[in-house]
Amino acid sequence: MGWGLRALAAMAGLAALSVGAWPFSLVALFYLFYSFRPKGEQSAPGQGQGAPIGPRRPWGRYLLGVTLFLLSAVAFGAGGTLSPIVFCLGGLAVLLWPAMKKGMASRVAPVKESVLLRSTACPLLWYSMAEVKLESQGQTRGITALDGSLLFYSGKATSVFLLVRVRALGCRRAEEEVVRAFRMGSRMLSQRGAHLLPLDSSDAAQKLSFALERLHIGTCDVKGLASLHFDVLALRAREGAVVSRRAFLISEPAASPFIPDSDLPLPRPPLLAEVVDAIGERHGWQAPDEYSAFLAAMDAARGEPLADKIRTKGESEGKVAVETPGGTEVMLTRAQLRAVARIYT
Repeated sequence: MGWGLRALAAMAGLAALSVGAWPFSLVALFYLFYSFRPKGEQSAPGQGQGAPIGPRRPWGRYLLGVTLFLLSAVAFGAGGTLSPIVFCLGGLAVLLWPAMKKGMASRVAPVKESVLLRSTACPLLWYSMAEVKLESQGQTRGITALDGSLLFYSGKATSVFLLVRVRALGCRRAEEEVVRAFRMGSRMLSQRGAHLLPLDSSDAAQKLSFALERLHIGTCDVKGLASLHFDVLALRAREGAVVSRRAFLISEPAASPFIPDSDLPLPRPPLLAEVVDAIGERHGWQAPDEYSAFLAAMDAARGEPLADKIRTKGESEGKVAVETPGGTEVMLTRAQLRAVARIYT
């Protein structure tokens, strides 16, 4: 939105307010201040990719909220009845939007016979989890190449999950978007000795059904992140750097699954490769298993007909036994099998 359109929106909003057309004024002013929203993170001058600076300050949101409160006061002074309430509620919604958005999006529910989790408060938000399977414990380059939300679960060894969030009107469209995201990620990971295994919605919900206690992170450097005795570490990676994080301890099982949020920004983002190396040195990584070999075989046979890549060998307890021509057999739910077949096409 250029400055000419911004000026036109401002004049239209003020003119509409002066004649009492406050609904139109509200829309015009909201459109105006929405145009000042942050466009995401920018790289500092002279820096290449992988060294982004922090996000811009949300001054546009604060300005819009204050403006709506002032309009509420003006409307009240002019004898308005409904308009002061509308403007006041609008100001509160604008100022409290980050907290509202976080609370709305965090609680999820599994979608039966799929790899999807749906937000319980916002039906347009969908999530899906995929485990990163390494061909060997030393091949962590695949993890370092990922962008987006990552969840690290500690234990005898650390396991890594990629969390994808999409917006869609229905389940079918959400599955298409999720599969597209996982397919792009799997093509990139396959060159680095790693593969994505999408989780069935019930398994993903089980992974997320814990009450988490937030850990205090006193430092923002790599050693500070890696030295934490965490149960779950949520990171957000962008262009090879960790831009936000949050560490948790599992306190007890939770009644419903929710998404751990990496809401602590890093003013000097470390490289994801540094963080991964430090976590690996301290906690280690999950060893390759039959799923790693199965996914490697699926990836190597991209472009071939599905019937030439796998064959089913019966069903037991809701899971299908699937075998590759090389003899690697795994158990997958039908939702996982559909997703894997589409991802590794």
